[in-house]
Amino acid sequence: MSDTAFPSSTAPALAAPMSAAPRRTTGELWRTLFVVFAVLMCVNAFYATFAGGSDELGGDKAHVPSNRGNLLYVGLWLALYGCSAWVVFRDFLRNGLDLCLVGIMPLAGYIMLSSTWSYDPWASIVPATMLALNMVIAAALASVVHPARFLRIFAWTNVILVAISLALVVITPDTVRTDINRPGLLMTGELFGAYPNKTIHGMSASIAILVLLFLPGSSPRGLRWPALGILTLGLILSNSAASVGGTLAAGATLFAARLLPRFGRPIFAGVTGLSILFALSLPFVGIGEIATALGRSADFTGRTSFWPYGIEAIKERPLFGYGYLSFFSTDPFSKVWRLWEQELYFFTPEFHNTFLDILIALGLVGGVLYLGLLFVSSAVFAHPTLERRCAFLLSAILILFILNSATNYIFLAHNRLPAIFQFYCLFVLCRSYRSAPPGLWVGLVPPLRGAVR
Repeated sequence: MSDTAFPSSTAPALAAPMSAAPRRTTGELWRTLFVVFAVLMCVNAFYATFAGGSDELGGDKAHVPSNRGNLLYVGLWLALYGCSAWVVFRDFLRNGLDLCLVGIMPLAGYIMLSSTWSYDPWASIVPATMLALNMVIAAALASVVHPARFLRIFAWTNVILVAISLALVVITPDTVRTDINRPGLLMTGELFGAYPNKTIHGMSASIAILVLLFLPGSSPRGLRWPALGILTLGLILSNSAASVGGTLAAGATLFAARLLPRFGRPIFAGVTGLSILFALSLPFVGIGEIATALGRSADFTGRTSFWPYGIEAIKERPLFGYGYLSFFSTDPFSKVWRLWEQELYFFTPEFHNTFLDILIALGLVGGVLYLGLLFVSSAVFAHPTLERRCAFLLSAILILFILNSATNYIFLAHNRLPAIFQFYCLFVLCRSYRSAPPGLWVGLVPPLRGAVR
């Protein structure tokens, strides 16, 4: 049966001519290559290589190393935007207008509009436009392959990236890790390897672990346990407590839903709700004891020392905020200079909490729009046509991201995996899918069209 989504109105006869098989196989190959390309870009693979160094290795407050001036890296993103736009346009011609794409336009439009009241409108409109194009990438991924197949391709792409990271830590350890004085289980420091930072490294490894454990048929014979060993070692060496905690929470939720299948949806609804509440409230409550229990500093590695500055910034522009990514502008009139003068070691252009950063950038209006997106996309566990194990796995991954968003700015951050995955869950909800073949892991098999959006 098919692992792609197409309208029944275009469904051909099941007995297709033999001459059509090569074309279908080629089409499946291109679909797979597109997904692999999208995954590599969305996890920002080899970002530090393109930038000439890690974005966590230092820098001053006026300059954070980036790839904006790297023509090759920019060209790769433009190619992904273009391919995704073509996939979405072709899907529109075949299946009609995607209502979720229409539904998310107010949020995209508001984010782009916010650049008009930012300190530097031209500097703000560029990432705002990229975030809108990230929605197009998510829509393309939802239409081009079945979610189960997307997850399998994602998992094995990251098995290779984590394996490369482990090789790099042996070959050139000082160039692929940060905070080398921070204690860890197997080595000091935080491994980012083939990823832009240890957070994306940890989350990518976590997602791949969940896929290999909970999605049947996701592994070629004999490779599952070696791959899990590689991913687990990579997760440990990333030294990302948020990723480890998120993996345990997501895995426990999946396991509970498997033990109590009749209560699977209520379990996911409850855990998702609690995760959202935790992520939204963390900067506004004092729970340093939890951090201490997890082996981290009571101030969440300095976060509680600058979260109050973010809360004060919200009070100054509560309704519409400072504009998308505008608060941390290096413009001399930017409010951030007051923070940088008071917090000597505060370098990163974010407050390390998604909801706090969104309120600062987009105000209460943006916060309400974001919460609407978050609650709708979080309902993916109740998808009416996906097999429950696939829908539950998508929801578990989103729970992992939500928990990570409590201490990192990851949702509505352009060109980042968590934001694109959140959009992806929304677009998956707008589609109906036929069952994916259980043994398909990258699956170059001819599809049988017939699913209805």
